[in-house]
Amino acid sequence: MAKGYRPVERDQEFLLPPNMTDWLPEGHLAWFVIDAVGVLDTSALHSRAARRRDGRARRSSAGRAGYDPDMLLTLLIYAYACGERSSRRIERLCATDVAFRLICAGDVPDHSVITRFLKVHAEAFAGLFVQVLRLCREVGPARLGTVAIDGTKIKANASLHADRGEEWLRTQAEKTDARSGGSATTGSATTGETTGSETTDRENVAAILVEVAEIDRAEEGLFGADTGEQLPQSRHGREGRQVRIRAALARIQARQQVIATEKAAKAAKTAAARAERDAADLTTAQAASAAELATREATQHAWEQAWEHAVNNPGAPVARGRAPMPAEESAVVRRAQQRVDRARERVEHPESAPRPGGSRPRTPDQPKRGSRWGRRDPDQSPWADVTDPDSSIMPTKDGWTQGYNAQFAYSADQILLVGHISTNPADVAGYDHMVTATATTDTVALLGATDELGPLLFDTGYCSDATLAAPSPDRLIALGKIHSVLAAARDNPATGPPPEGATPRQVMDHRLRTPDGAKLYTRRGATVEPGIGNFTKLLDRFSRRGLAAVQGEFNLAATAFNLLKIHRAAPT
Repeated sequence: MAKGYRPVERDQEFLLPPNMTDWLPEGHLAWFVIDAVGVLDTSALHSRAARRRDGRARRSSAGRAGYDPDMLLTLLIYAYACGERSSRRIERLCATDVAFRLICAGDVPDHSVITRFLKVHAEAFAGLFVQVLRLCREVGPARLGTVAIDGTKIKANASLHADRGEEWLRTQAEKTDARSGGSATTGSATTGETTGSETTDRENVAAILVEVAEIDRAEEGLFGADTGEQLPQSRHGREGRQVRIRAALARIQARQQVIATEKAAKAAKTAAARAERDAADLTTAQAASAAELATREATQHAWEQAWEHAVNNPGAPVARGRAPMPAEESAVVRRAQQRVDRARERVEHPESAPRPGGSRPRTPDQPKRGSRWGRRDPDQSPWADVTDPDSSIMPTKDGWTQGYNAQFAYSADQILLVGHISTNPADVAGYDHMVTATATTDTVALLGATDELGPLLFDTGYCSDATLAAPSPDRLIALGKIHSVLAAARDNPATGPPPEGATPRQVMDHRLRTPDGAKLYTRRGATVEPGIGNFTKLLDRFSRRGLAAVQGEFNLAATAFNLLKIHRAAPT
């Protein structure tokens, strides 16, 4: 064995300092998170449901005291700041990683405790996010100024191939009702009659289960119960699956109502526009027919006058060529009159009259073109995911994914001001919410009364006639990709105010082509794009299911993101 190496003596005592405060340097992120949670108002985590009548914390069924909610919050924030979201990995790190052991003080919580804490206090994370925003203002790195808004798709805790249609979901629900002997929606029996003894036994079992559940809730602490490898009842077994199936079926029915309403509104708008266009076409066709008829009659009258002049004056030049046919018999006049008749028929019978350029009618049994994962026909039944019914199929640059649409609003210092989770894959659908949440007086006051809200910067995903014309704070909405916006500002620059009578789209195009507008819009990519990229390093996939649960997890990750931003900006 070579000499001169440091000895490796694993059996020596005190490999780590005996005091846990000496395990990490003072500037470590773990110490910062501990201090930050210490100044936050966490009274919402110490709810009355977790305490006894005498005010003391509840104990688990084994008699152990519950974990401190502040410690669990610190543990989760630090874990999310490090990109760790799995409760099982967090449990293992609490036993092997020095920083995690310091946070939990050597008392390793079970992964079920961590998961239950994240589930119970999902709504409280929104208030903690606001408190961290105020902390950002007090520390100094947050300035309101220009705000950039954009969205990205984050994967859900669900499979893309678990989407099912209404027919399949309804069949599964009916099978469940048939097995249970009754319908869950109507309460009527769907199978044969049950005997009195079977009904009594079923009622007794149900009463026992209710009693057991009440005893468990009374004796089990929210944070100290040790459930081992047991999963939550709503996420395993036949009952949990049927609950998700019925939730997916309800989501499809809600979507169908929205689709029917939108389709009726669109049909009414289309019918009004079509009627206006048909009336204009009729007026144009009548004017063209009258003009053509007048031209033919004038030609015929001129020829007749020339012929009469030659007959009455011998030696005068005779009109050459064949006499023009009567104007009413001209093919051009007849075609013009046919166009008038067709336009009049479209005005009088808008539903049944044929239209120019129309496609051949589709037979009732002929399906419309569509893709399973792409855009489907609005008349077809929508799909829902049986694993997470609230999630939707989202288009991404890498294809289709089952997830949520996360909306971000970042300040000039890349502090996350507003975060919103949507099930609509289109960014334009979240425009109103993001503008309202960003421009509220509470947000402005939160970041300081001396800061003025600057222009809001949006990419082309938020561009529509409604958003361009909507009354809102000063904003820039790209009408195309960034390279086309900069090319238009370079090749066709604009100066001064927009022209009189310009549409909202023309006004926005004029402003983006000005030097100040183009320069300001280039800040969008340097503000929100890096912010979203850094956020997805902490949360690139949700671990919880359901829109409310996902929003709570998002708020927790946003809290960790802003605290990490403060910690990194502290030395400068």
